[in-house]
Amino acid sequence: NNLRNRNRVINGQMIVNQRASSYTATGEEYTLDRFHHRTGSGFTFDTTTTQDTSAPDGFTKSLKITPDSTQTPTGSHNGVIATLLEADTLIGFASGTSSAKKFVLSFYAKSASQNNNHQYSVQLSKKNSGGTYYYQNRSFTVTSSWQRFTIAFPADTSNNITTGTNEGIRILWHLAAGSDDIASAVTSWTSSNGNHAVTGQSNFMDNTSNEFYLTGVQLEASSSDVATDFEHRSFAVE
Repeated sequence: NNLRNRNRVINGQMIVNQRASSYTATGEEYTLDRFHHRTGSGFTFDTTTTQDTSAPDGFTKSLKITPDSTQTPTGSHNGVIATLLEADTLIGFASGTSSAKKFVLSFYAKSASQNNNHQYSVQLSKKNSGGTYYYQNRSFTVTSSWQRFTIAFPADTSNNITTGTNEGIRILWHLAAGSDDIASAVTSWTSSNGNHAVTGQSNFMDNTSNEFYLTGVQLEASSSDVATDFEHRSFAVE
Protein backbone atom coordinates (compact mmCIF):
# COMPACT_ATOMS: atom_id res chain seq x y z
CA ASN A 1 0.00 0.00 0.00
CA ASN A 2 2.96 2.35 0.35
CA LEU A 3 4.33 1.77 -3.14
CA ARG A 4 4.28 4.93 -5.24
CA ASN A 5 2.91 5.21 -8.77
CA ARG A 6 0.41 2.38 -8.34
CA ASN A 7 -2.46 4.53 -9.58
CA ARG A 8 -2.47 5.14 -13.33
CA VAL A 9 -5.31 7.68 -13.06
CA ILE A 10 -4.35 11.35 -12.87
CA ASN A 11 -6.44 13.56 -10.56
CA GLY A 12 -8.47 10.61 -9.31
CA GLN A 13 -9.08 12.47 -6.04
CA MET A 14 -10.56 15.42 -8.00
CA ILE A 15 -8.37 18.04 -6.34
CA VAL A 16 -7.29 19.83 -9.55
CA ASN A 17 -9.86 21.97 -11.36
CA GLN A 18 -8.20 24.59 -13.56
CA ARG A 19 -10.80 25.41 -16.22
CA ALA A 20 -13.87 26.88 -14.52
CA SER A 21 -15.97 26.88 -11.36
CA SER A 22 -18.75 24.97 -13.13
CA TYR A 23 -19.36 23.31 -16.48
CA THR A 24 -22.74 23.51 -18.18
CA ALA A 25 -23.01 21.58 -21.39
CA THR A 26 -25.38 19.54 -23.52
CA GLY A 27 -22.67 17.56 -25.30
CA GLU A 28 -19.00 16.69 -24.98
CA GLU A 29 -16.94 18.92 -22.70
CA TYR A 30 -13.84 18.79 -20.50
CA THR A 31 -14.57 19.40 -16.82
CA LEU A 32 -12.28 18.80 -13.83
CA ASP A 33 -8.75 18.08 -15.01
CA ARG A 34 -8.48 14.76 -16.92
CA PHE A 35 -12.25 14.10 -16.77
CA HIS A 36 -14.77 14.92 -19.46
CA HIS A 37 -18.26 14.27 -20.81
CA ARG A 38 -18.78 11.98 -23.79
CA THR A 39 -22.03 11.54 -25.70
CA GLY A 40 -23.33 9.21 -28.36
CA SER A 41 -25.60 9.88 -31.35
CA GLY A 42 -26.13 13.52 -30.49
CA PHE A 43 -27.65 12.84 -27.07
CA THR A 44 -28.55 16.00 -25.14
CA PHE A 45 -26.47 15.46 -22.00
CA ASP A 46 -27.81 18.64 -20.42
CA THR A 47 -25.92 18.80 -17.13
CA THR A 48 -23.92 20.95 -14.75
CA THR A 49 -20.66 19.57 -13.37
CA THR A 50 -18.74 21.08 -10.46
CA GLN A 51 -15.92 20.33 -8.04
CA ASP A 52 -17.71 19.62 -4.76
CA THR A 53 -16.60 19.46 -1.14
CA SER A 54 -18.69 16.38 -0.38
CA ALA A 55 -16.23 13.49 -0.09
CA PRO A 56 -15.69 10.23 1.79
CA ASP A 57 -13.37 10.10 4.79
CA GLY A 58 -9.80 10.81 3.77
CA PHE A 59 -10.80 12.93 0.75
CA THR A 60 -11.69 16.60 0.34
CA LYS A 61 -13.14 16.91 -3.18
CA SER A 62 -15.37 15.11 -5.63
CA LEU A 63 -16.79 15.55 -9.10
CA LYS A 64 -20.52 16.31 -8.91
CA ILE A 65 -22.89 16.19 -11.87
CA THR A 66 -26.63 16.93 -11.99
CA PRO A 67 -29.16 17.14 -14.87
CA ASP A 68 -30.41 20.57 -15.94
CA SER A 69 -33.34 19.10 -17.88
CA THR A 70 -34.92 15.68 -18.14
CA GLN A 71 -33.95 13.57 -21.15
CA THR A 72 -34.84 10.06 -22.26
CA PRO A 73 -32.06 8.27 -24.16
CA THR A 74 -33.14 6.12 -27.09
CA GLY A 75 -31.30 4.09 -29.72
CA SER A 76 -27.56 4.62 -29.33
CA HIS A 77 -27.73 7.72 -27.14
CA ASN A 78 -25.10 7.92 -24.38
CA GLY A 79 -24.25 10.23 -21.52
CA VAL A 80 -20.85 9.39 -20.05
CA ILE A 81 -18.15 10.65 -17.68
CA ALA A 82 -14.73 9.55 -18.93
CA THR A 83 -11.01 9.72 -18.32
CA LEU A 84 -8.31 8.65 -20.79
CA LEU A 85 -4.96 7.16 -19.76
CA GLU A 86 -1.72 7.58 -21.70
CA ALA A 87 -0.46 4.36 -23.25
CA ASP A 88 3.12 4.52 -21.97
CA THR A 89 1.89 4.60 -18.35
CA LEU A 90 0.27 1.17 -18.85
CA ILE A 91 3.29 -0.94 -19.80
CA GLY A 92 3.33 -2.58 -16.36
CA PHE A 93 0.05 -4.38 -17.09
CA ALA A 94 2.07 -6.57 -19.52
CA SER A 95 -1.04 -7.15 -21.63
CA GLY A 96 -0.55 -9.56 -24.49
CA THR A 97 2.08 -11.59 -22.62
CA SER A 98 2.02 -14.59 -20.30
CA SER A 99 2.87 -12.22 -17.43
CA ALA A 100 -0.24 -10.06 -17.92
CA LYS A 101 -1.70 -8.41 -14.82
CA LYS A 102 -5.29 -7.79 -13.80
CA PHE A 103 -6.82 -4.33 -14.09
CA VAL A 104 -8.14 -3.47 -10.64
CA LEU A 105 -10.39 -0.42 -10.79
CA SER A 106 -11.69 1.23 -7.63
CA PHE A 107 -13.66 4.40 -7.07
CA TYR A 108 -15.98 6.09 -4.59
CA ALA A 109 -19.45 7.18 -5.68
CA LYS A 110 -22.79 8.28 -4.26
CA SER A 111 -26.12 9.70 -5.40
CA ALA A 112 -28.73 12.15 -4.18
CA SER A 113 -31.76 10.81 -2.34
CA GLN A 114 -33.78 11.16 -5.55
CA ASN A 115 -31.66 8.64 -7.51
CA ASN A 116 -30.80 6.44 -4.54
CA ASN A 117 -30.39 2.83 -5.77
CA HIS A 118 -29.93 3.83 -9.41
CA GLN A 119 -27.83 1.33 -11.35
CA TYR A 120 -25.11 2.69 -13.62
CA SER A 121 -22.33 1.03 -15.60
CA VAL A 122 -18.56 1.34 -15.82
CA GLN A 123 -16.60 0.28 -18.89
CA LEU A 124 -12.87 -0.30 -19.33
CA SER A 125 -11.63 -0.13 -22.94
CA LYS A 126 -8.04 -0.67 -23.99
CA LYS A 127 -6.45 -0.06 -27.36
CA ASN A 128 -3.92 -2.45 -28.89
CA SER A 129 -1.00 -1.67 -31.20
CA GLY A 130 -3.18 -2.31 -34.24
CA GLY A 131 -5.74 0.29 -33.17
CA THR A 132 -8.41 -2.20 -32.04
CA TYR A 133 -10.27 -1.57 -28.79
CA TYR A 134 -11.11 -4.39 -26.37
CA TYR A 135 -13.57 -3.78 -23.56
CA GLN A 136 -15.35 -5.19 -20.54
CA ASN A 137 -18.08 -3.62 -18.41
CA ARG A 138 -19.84 -4.01 -15.08
CA SER A 139 -22.84 -2.51 -13.31
CA PHE A 140 -22.82 -0.80 -9.92
CA THR A 141 -25.62 0.57 -7.73
CA VAL A 142 -25.26 3.93 -6.01
CA THR A 143 -26.87 5.05 -2.79
CA SER A 144 -27.03 8.41 -1.06
CA SER A 145 -24.04 7.34 1.07
CA TRP A 146 -20.48 7.07 -0.13
CA GLN A 147 -19.40 3.58 -1.20
CA ARG A 148 -16.09 2.29 -2.53
CA PHE A 149 -16.54 0.06 -5.56
CA THR A 150 -13.82 -2.39 -6.64
CA ILE A 151 -13.86 -4.22 -9.96
CA ALA A 152 -11.10 -6.63 -11.00
CA PHE A 153 -11.00 -7.00 -14.77
CA PRO A 154 -9.07 -10.16 -15.68
CA ALA A 155 -5.60 -10.11 -17.20
CA ASP A 156 -5.45 -10.18 -21.00
CA THR A 157 -2.71 -12.48 -22.26
CA SER A 158 -3.86 -12.20 -25.89
CA ASN A 159 -4.11 -8.50 -26.70
CA ASN A 160 -1.39 -5.95 -26.00
CA ILE A 161 -1.81 -2.26 -25.19
CA THR A 162 -0.40 0.23 -27.64
CA THR A 163 2.59 2.37 -26.64
CA GLY A 164 3.28 6.07 -27.02
CA THR A 165 1.75 9.25 -25.68
CA ASN A 166 -1.74 8.71 -27.07
CA GLU A 167 -4.71 6.96 -25.48
CA GLY A 168 -4.13 3.45 -24.17
CA ILE A 169 -7.15 2.99 -21.89
CA ARG A 170 -10.42 4.80 -21.41
CA ILE A 171 -12.59 4.47 -18.30
CA LEU A 172 -16.25 5.26 -18.92
CA TRP A 173 -19.01 5.76 -16.34
CA HIS A 174 -22.32 5.38 -18.19
CA LEU A 175 -25.04 7.51 -16.60
CA ALA A 176 -27.52 7.32 -19.48
CA ALA A 177 -27.78 4.92 -22.40
CA GLY A 178 -30.25 4.09 -25.14
CA SER A 179 -31.55 0.57 -25.62
CA ASP A 180 -29.18 -0.16 -28.53
CA ASP A 181 -26.20 0.13 -26.16
CA ILE A 182 -27.56 -1.87 -23.20
CA ALA A 183 -26.87 -5.60 -22.90
CA SER A 184 -25.62 -8.24 -20.47
CA ALA A 185 -22.28 -7.46 -18.84
CA VAL A 186 -19.26 -8.40 -20.95
CA THR A 187 -16.75 -10.24 -18.75
CA SER A 188 -14.14 -11.28 -21.30
CA TRP A 189 -12.08 -8.99 -23.51
CA THR A 190 -14.23 -8.25 -26.55
CA SER A 191 -13.39 -6.09 -29.56
CA SER A 192 -15.49 -2.92 -29.94
CA ASN A 193 -14.94 0.83 -29.94
CA GLY A 194 -18.51 1.50 -28.81
CA ASN A 195 -20.26 2.53 -25.63
CA HIS A 196 -21.70 -0.40 -23.70
CA ALA A 197 -23.94 -0.19 -20.62
CA VAL A 198 -25.20 -3.17 -18.64
CA THR A 199 -28.75 -4.53 -18.49
CA GLY A 200 -30.65 -2.76 -15.71
CA GLN A 201 -29.04 0.61 -16.48
CA SER A 202 -30.94 3.52 -14.90
CA ASN A 203 -31.48 6.86 -16.59
CA PHE A 204 -29.61 9.52 -14.64
CA MET A 205 -31.37 12.16 -16.73
CA ASP A 206 -34.89 11.27 -15.57
CA ASN A 207 -35.05 13.93 -12.82
CA THR A 208 -33.31 17.27 -12.32
CA SER A 209 -32.89 16.45 -8.61
CA ASN A 210 -30.58 13.54 -9.41
CA GLU A 211 -26.91 13.84 -8.47
CA PHE A 212 -23.84 11.69 -9.06
CA TYR A 213 -20.60 12.16 -7.14
CA LEU A 214 -17.29 10.53 -8.05
CA THR A 215 -13.84 10.54 -6.42
CA GLY A 216 -10.98 8.26 -5.38
CA VAL A 217 -10.61 6.79 -8.86
CA GLN A 218 -7.72 4.31 -9.04
CA LEU A 219 -6.58 1.81 -11.65
CA GLU A 220 -3.71 -0.50 -10.73
CA ALA A 221 -1.96 -3.60 -12.07
CA SER A 222 -2.37 -6.56 -9.74
CA SER A 223 -2.14 -10.32 -9.40
CA SER A 224 -5.16 -10.32 -7.09
CA ASP A 225 -8.72 -8.97 -7.12
CA VAL A 226 -8.07 -6.66 -4.18
CA ALA A 227 -7.72 -2.89 -4.49
CA THR A 228 -5.01 -1.31 -2.39
CA ASP A 229 -5.58 1.86 -0.39
CA PHE A 230 -6.05 4.91 -2.58
CA GLU A 231 -2.70 6.47 -3.50
CA HIS A 232 -2.94 10.06 -2.32
CA ARG A 233 -0.60 12.41 -4.16
CA SER A 234 0.09 16.09 -3.60
CA PHE A 235 -1.66 18.81 -5.55
CA ALA A 236 1.67 19.67 -7.21
CA VAL A 237 2.26 16.09 -8.37
CA GLU A 238 -1.30 15.78 -9.71
